[in-house]
Amino acid sequence: MSRVPAATRALALLRAMAELGQPASAELLAKKLNLPRSSCYQLLDALEQEGFAIHYLADKRWGLGIAAWELGSAYQRHEPIERLARPILKRLVSDLERRVPVVGHLGVLDGSDVLYLLEERPARSLKLVTDIGVRLPAHLTASGRAMLALLDQKQISASFRGLKLGTRTGLGPKDLGELKDLLALEKNQGYALEVDEVSMGYASIGTAIIDNLDHPLAGLAITMQSRQLEKLDLSELAAMMLHAATELSGKFGHHG
Repeated sequence: MSRVPAATRALALLRAMAELGQPASAELLAKKLNLPRSSCYQLLDALEQEGFAIHYLADKRWGLGIAAWELGSAYQRHEPIERLARPILKRLVSDLERRVPVVGHLGVLDGSDVLYLLEERPARSLKLVTDIGVRLPAHLTASGRAMLALLDQKQISASFRGLKLGTRTGLGPKDLGELKDLLALEKNQGYALEVDEVSMGYASIGTAIIDNLDHPLAGLAITMQSRQLEKLDLSELAAMMLHAATELSGKFGHHG
């Protein structure tokens, strides 16, 4: 192993960390790959500097960083998830349209933004800023926060490091502390809700699609006029969204 180029060793180290599925000590990783411990530390330090690894100092363990997750999700965001999500999103919008006009979305995290991949618009469509290929700040969107809520605290900090949390309407979390508090609440309830944060007069509810490693692959969201929220039972709507997300998560190996 010592004669293998550094790039190959770094890739092997990332693969080993992914296979373990949880943070591990440098000693365990070095033993697993038959690497000198000093070489393993050098590789881990380099990966940490680029965001591919996180060092949990208190636990003396290393885990995958946000850059590794983003690289993996770059594959997942293409054909498989779009093809599988399209009929489920269409069914969800069709069921809700009988009561209120809604638009359905599928988006993925791209750094601190949400990139929209799919949009389901019924006959009675709404005029929204979201569309396929559009990016919006993840901390303001329901689908974005549903995904962010499942990330590690250090991953959240890395994603928003050096960024000022702007608003579009004056509403929403304005700093990292507010965002983390909101994400903790939304993680506990299982869904994210934004009202008038992206566009005044509109509200969205979002849930996350999760893979077999408990990473958020994408986010589902339903958007409607804010005043229409009172016509719906929020707990019933959340249950519908969670059911759809769970169905899709199962197709990617998540059975939690």
